[in-house]
Amino acid sequence: MMIKTTSIIAAFAAVAIANPTVGYAAYYFAGCNTTSFDAANAYAGSCVNVENFPVKSFTAYVESGSCADGTTAVLNTYTASGCDETTLYETVDVDSEKQCFEIDTTLVSLKTECV
Repeated sequence: MMIKTTSIIAAFAAVAIANPTVGYAAYYFAGCNTTSFDAANAYAGSCVNVENFPVKSFTAYVESGSCADGTTAVLNTYTASGCDETTLYETVDVDSEKQCFEIDTTLVSLKTECV
């Protein structure tokens, strides 16, 4: 029984490592230096819809979890709901340091992946 329990715990630990959560905040102005008007957590493999407002900049960083060795967390940004690949606007690399990205569009959905 102990071997099965240890194996299950190890399997859950491996899954947690491979599933980063990216924190996102959107700004009306360039530079990410004002109060954000929208925020979300983008979980690996899941699509999250965000406010349908024009964005001049956004911040993103890995809040928790990580990707497996040899892969990097990315945040895919979309101009329509549902993370439809035909509406992919930009893909940005993210890590544990909060970064500011300049854009000029209306983002509507986000998805985190390990690539």
